[in-house]
Formats: sequence, structure tokens, C-alpha cells
Amino acid sequence: MKFKLELHLIPESCFGSNLRKQLGNYQWDKLSKRIRTERNFTCDICDDTRIPKYMHLHEVWEFTNGIQKLVGFECVCSTCHDVHHWGLSQIQNKDMDDLMMHACEVNGCMEHDFQQHIRQSFNIWRQRSYQNWKLDLSYMDTMDLAGKPSTGLAIKMHRKRK
Repeated sequence: MKFKLELHLIPESCFGSNLRKQLGNYQWDKLSKRIRTERNFTCDICDDTRIPKYMHLHEVWEFTNGIQKLVGFECVCSTCHDVHHWGLSQIQNKDMDDLMMHACEVNGCMEHDFQQHIRQSFNIWRQRSYQNWKLDLSYMDTMDLAGKPSTGLAIKMHRKRK
């Protein structure tokens, strides 16, 4: 079953490798504000329109053939963002029952259906976590940002999980 709101689990071997780190906080904040403003501070997943401080910029990654490739961005409410990062939300002691309820409501599914999605997502995460990944940020070449990262970042290698 394909869901509108899914888990986006980052392989353990890629922890700490994100666009914010590559750009620096100033450029990340500039990019985040621009995209969230363009999308009228509305969640791309659940259409929530909370005050802007509850809207986040979420990186969308594709993992294929040893390449972690940035393929886009989502403007998401803090709750949808916490569902995307389910594992981190658990570590941060978020209310997982609330997140489950939100995910089921957004997806129009039963809890057992989403629990199956969680299990499948963690199985994929475990497999990906044992692999080395090259970071491809070439998507940023499509963005009009001063000081954007060069495509040289596409060759950065993540460490392999031990």
C-alpha cells in the first residue's frame, strides 16, 4: 500500500550527512524560508497551515546504486516531519501514539496497515545502513541560490556501518 505520509528513514551510515550541514545554517535557513514561503507555509502532506514556525523544510532522498541523491524538498508541518523521521522521533521521546494517529488519519488507513509500513521501512533501513553511500547534491544546481554547493559534493562518501 502506498501512503501519502511515509517514513523516510536515513541509513545509519548516512547519519549527520544532510544538506543543512553541507550548506551551513545561514544558507539552509535562507533556502528553507524561501521554499516554505513559496508554498504559503502549508504542509505538502496534510495541508496544515499552522503558524510558520511549525513548518519545516524536509529533504527528499532517493537511495539507489550506492548513491544518496537529493531529489526534492517538502514543506511539512512538525507532525508530518516527525513521522518522516520515525526513528529519530522515538529517540527524542515524541508521543508515538499521536504520530501514529496522525499518520493513519492522513493516509486514511488502519493502525495495523501503518505498522506494516513501519516494519517494512525499518527492514529497508537496516539493509541500507550496511552500505557505503555517495552523496549526490546535483539537484541543488537547479536552485537559484548564491553560494550553493558545487557538484563536487556529489563524491562525498559516507562511512560504512560496523
